[in-house]
Amino acid sequence: MDGLASAATGASINYNSSLPRWEWWPDAGPLDNGDKGQYLNLSSGIDIWYTTIGQKSNHTPVLLLHGGMGNSNQMYLQANMLARSRQVILQDTRGEGRSPYANFDKFHYDDFTHDAIALLDHLNIPRVAVVGWSDGAIIGLDLAMNYSSRVERVFAHGANLQANMSRPGLKDPIINSESGSLDADFATNGTTYSVNGDGLTKRSKKRATDVYTCASLSPLPQNCSAMEAGVSLMWSTEPSWGPEALAKIKCPVWVVDGDHDTSVERNQADALAAWIPFAGQLILPQVGHPALLEDPKFFNFAVEYFLDMKYDGVLPYY
Repeated sequence: MDGLASAATGASINYNSSLPRWEWWPDAGPLDNGDKGQYLNLSSGIDIWYTTIGQKSNHTPVLLLHGGMGNSNQMYLQANMLARSRQVILQDTRGEGRSPYANFDKFHYDDFTHDAIALLDHLNIPRVAVVGWSDGAIIGLDLAMNYSSRVERVFAHGANLQANMSRPGLKDPIINSESGSLDADFATNGTTYSVNGDGLTKRSKKRATDVYTCASLSPLPQNCSAMEAGVSLMWSTEPSWGPEALAKIKCPVWVVDGDHDTSVERNQADALAAWIPFAGQLILPQVGHPALLEDPKFFNFAVEYFLDMKYDGVLPYY
């Protein structure tokens, strides 16, 4: 339990006790460096906000990648924990957070991936471990597919691989362990709970109190609505990966999902874990899509455990 307790240090999370934990979306919070960052000015005219926290060490630096329409402060609990022992890099995805939506039109995951490589080049960091959430997890997998020499490992939480299967609904299959086929429990997204619509509404209202929003962070807050529309359009068509693409990933990967995730279907995690060579799969208990905020104690323990694992090329060991 010492490791679990160690991973939990930092800001505490306050919950509405009248709601299950997976129906409450806690606010983002401050980085231990006071949220001090700077801009990488790309040759295309796009500005990417980034920051580093923690010191260089014997550990591989960690690139933290936030969720869609969000910003780096969503991952403050992970950044502050990891910075005790290693260098951590965070960036606000182009057009999101402090990175202004300007000098480009459409959003694409491949562009996000190119931006991350440009940042690593700028910082003279040859290789990183990636911890990504939601869109950040997708970017992490994209990095591992297309820039294998730059990625040591990927902790991918809440990723989907096909846009048309990224939300629960009447065609929400999960793996049936007896038949080996994709069966479904349509009412519960393959779990034993039912989504409380009132709770999700309250969760949405709670997020409105978050000070770390596009409107409060962006140099061009008037473009936030257009950014949200552009990201939503991307989500309607991307990603679109099959087994051939995912087979290109050669580094260690953990595919991580909450057992009460109402944003990404369980079949997405199952397929990712099956199609990425030697991937591991972790289903986090009693949390939803933002598990990193809902249960940071367990989540941070899992992240640190994964980052500390050694591999002989295929199998993990200590």
